[in-house]
Amino acid sequence: MEEEAWVSDDDPELNIKEEDVIFEDIEYIEEYIDSPDEPDPPGVGIIKQENAYIRTKIESIDFAEEDVQNSVWNTIRPMRSGSKARKVAQARSVPIGLAKSARSPGECLSLFLDADVIAMITEYTNERIKTEQPNYARERDANLTDETEIVALLGILYMAGTVRDGRENIEHLFDSKRGIGVEAVYLTMTSIRYHFLIRNIRFDDPATALDDTENDKLAPIRAIYERVISNCQKYFRPGRIMSLSEQLIQFKGACEFRQHLPQADGKMGFKYHLLVDCDTSYISNLEICVPNNHNPYNLSYAPIDVAMRMTEPIQGKHKTVVLGPTFTSRELIKKLYDSRTMVIGEVDKSNQDIPKAFTSCKGRPPNCTLSAYHDSISLISHVTKRKEVLLLMSSLTEDDTETNGETDLDQLQAQQMHLVELYIRMSNTIRDVKKTYTKYDVTRSTRQWPLAVFFNLMNLCAINAWCIYQLNHPNEDKQDVRRDFMIDMALEFLRPMARRRMDNKTIPRTLKQRIAMFLGLNREEYDFVPALENRRGGRGRCFLCGRARNKTTRISCHNCGSIFIELNNTHATALCHPIAMEYGRVRTVCVRARSLYAGVWHVKAQGEKDAPRMWLRRDERNAASAE
Repeated sequence: MEEEAWVSDDDPELNIKEEDVIFEDIEYIEEYIDSPDEPDPPGVGIIKQENAYIRTKIESIDFAEEDVQNSVWNTIRPMRSGSKARKVAQARSVPIGLAKSARSPGECLSLFLDADVIAMITEYTNERIKTEQPNYARERDANLTDETEIVALLGILYMAGTVRDGRENIEHLFDSKRGIGVEAVYLTMTSIRYHFLIRNIRFDDPATALDDTENDKLAPIRAIYERVISNCQKYFRPGRIMSLSEQLIQFKGACEFRQHLPQADGKMGFKYHLLVDCDTSYISNLEICVPNNHNPYNLSYAPIDVAMRMTEPIQGKHKTVVLGPTFTSRELIKKLYDSRTMVIGEVDKSNQDIPKAFTSCKGRPPNCTLSAYHDSISLISHVTKRKEVLLLMSSLTEDDTETNGETDLDQLQAQQMHLVELYIRMSNTIRDVKKTYTKYDVTRSTRQWPLAVFFNLMNLCAINAWCIYQLNHPNEDKQDVRRDFMIDMALEFLRPMARRRMDNKTIPRTLKQRIAMFLGLNREEYDFVPALENRRGGRGRCFLCGRARNKTTRISCHNCGSIFIELNNTHATALCHPIAMEYGRVRTVCVRARSLYAGVWHVKAQGEKDAPRMWLRRDERNAASAE
């Protein structure tokens, strides 16, 4: 048997810096490291359950014994070289770098869709808009965009995902007349502008797009794609166990690397490979399949090559990877084992290396396990409660150095059941990621494949942002709050654009007031009232009505000089700041608070006939009536 390729205590991969990992972020696991001078440390306790699992010796099954001995497997477990297992420090799943200080949902998402990503989208979109401007008669219909507007566009897409309106008509979100729209959406941007931006959004330079595509099929979005992957790896340190699986995305438009996917909705689309942290569902690495691409981007998509590329960031760090039937093979497990990476993978029954006795459940009770060995690889056949056979290959072996009165057979049975339970528990991680992905999907119906790829990146970034937010807020209640997280994240992206739109002088006053309510602003914070000269006796139009009613009046605000119609008219609204008071009485002013001032006119006391009419407080009016 080949000597195990492990490292000594001086290996830099085992030295975790104290400033990077706090004490609570460390957990200890059993790993095999050659250390002949060290005594055997205590091992991990055997899994105990009330109902003992049924043990079946493979040597006692005649038909299985002969079948296994004629294959590459052996019923006798090989002796392991080197010392027994000792504990190796493993960091827990934690955010690192700037991710540790990200608190709000918008800050968490901005780690992945960062300023560089937004700047590239803005630059290339403006280049596209410039080519479309000659097709519009009015310049304002094809204005250039900026980072604030692009961020607001992403916020609208995320908001559509929270109401599960991804594939529906987007006009429902902008409908303000019938009351069925989302107010935060139509207060931020018009539907005309939204459709214009979606049509013209680009992720590469339109001037060189054709030449770049001839050299790379993924060129129209490669810069954004690689930047997002880099950010996903930069701000998170994965835990001990990872999971590698596939993701199938539906797409029916024209694309050179679109594939036939029988298991996907629509039967056509893109295939992604995801490397997910099993503890937090964080996507630490991803890859889109682009078969027959041009060099140097022409990659092999054989299962072994894909698995080695996807696990490259974690190789040599004593991680454990959970694989599906697509990737699991003896060759791959050996390669990962040589790079100090453990594997637990499910095997398809049609695999030619599997003995037939392991694929049949006939005559075997539930929870029965059979095992065989080949070098450092273990083959386990487990019968579930539903009388289904689960085949696993694993290079992860955890010995218990303390027998605690248990026989070797009991220890072996407990180790096998531990691997089965670990695989079943960790294999649900990808399933949870897919449920999370589809629940609040931002994907819109489109025929542009770069836009479809970007929608998927947005979904994955939202999942990673949610994981970072949970790790930074461990004490918050996590029951059904992801939708609230998505809404808050979308609102943070919408508010800057809504605030800028409120400064537009051409929008109706009622719309401006609704935007102020959405932003939580007071009137004096956004409505500037110019200080006018108090023209006593002069006539003018109402400050609010203008030429709408074409009515002139002599009444003006004593404080700011604005002309307005009668105060008892319902059209009179607040205009100026806190009212000046003299002699305990309030002069003629704009209505600031109708609950404070009464809607009647009063004349000063006798002897002051030439004095102007005044606006009195309720208590003063009552006192005057009593006199």
